[in-house]
Amino acid sequence: MPMELIETIFLSEKRENLLLMLLNNPADIKTIDSTLAVTSSSILPQIKKLREVGFIDKNENGSYELTSIGRLVVENMKPLSSMLKVFDVSCEYWDERDLTAIPDELLDNIGSLGNIQLIVPDLDHMYELQDDFLNNMQISNKVSSVLSLYHPDNLDLLSKLDTAGVNIDIILTESVLERMLSDSEKEMESFLSSKNTTVLVCEDTIKPPSFSVTDNFIYMSLFNIQGKYDHHDIMSFESSALEWGEMLFEHYQNLSTPY
Repeated sequence: MPMELIETIFLSEKRENLLLMLLNNPADIKTIDSTLAVTSSSILPQIKKLREVGFIDKNENGSYELTSIGRLVVENMKPLSSMLKVFDVSCEYWDERDLTAIPDELLDNIGSLGNIQLIVPDLDHMYELQDDFLNNMQISNKVSSVLSLYHPDNLDLLSKLDTAGVNIDIILTESVLERMLSDSEKEMESFLSSKNTTVLVCEDTIKPPSFSVTDNFIYMSLFNIQGKYDHHDIMSFESSALEWGEMLFEHYQNLSTPY
């Protein structure tokens, strides 16, 4: 029976989406059709199946709603469903990532990243900051970044954001800070003295991922399981992803010291 219930939920995208929809409010067939972009003829068999296993029922107003058991099941399946959708973008990508840099409580809620995009640059632009990252950074009003990867263009980007009045909280690993000071001492001195910018330093041994979370997107570069950066990044614009990213930043903020 447990396996049958699992299959009832996850072997049909229509059933899964319907259950998640009804978690918010009951809905009649017209509302279900329009919200899920389905036809009555395609969704009614799924409704019948969910009624048979006791997950939903029809109320006196003619709307479908979750039963008590259905609500318990859906509330617990929602995090798993979200997680599976994140991993489904590229199972190979996630299988090759070093996820030990993400604290357990955030790893358990990695489904909060929502509708992620996998950014894979072409060979001609492998070593450049990606356009998706640059374009969205330039329209951000607030930036929280952890830089554990050195890129010569990062300081120029951050300086331009700072000049534009963007509030920047940044955590640099010891090696990245050393490299930035070595390569661009005067520019770094100006950036570090800015009133718009707060700089913290993180020990290299902590090995944080490199990521930026702003008021409109999160962009993350995770190391692979060999501890290398392979230029495969992820990006999300979901509000839940921004909250998740802020919590990840706070985690590393607590492990860092002011410059």
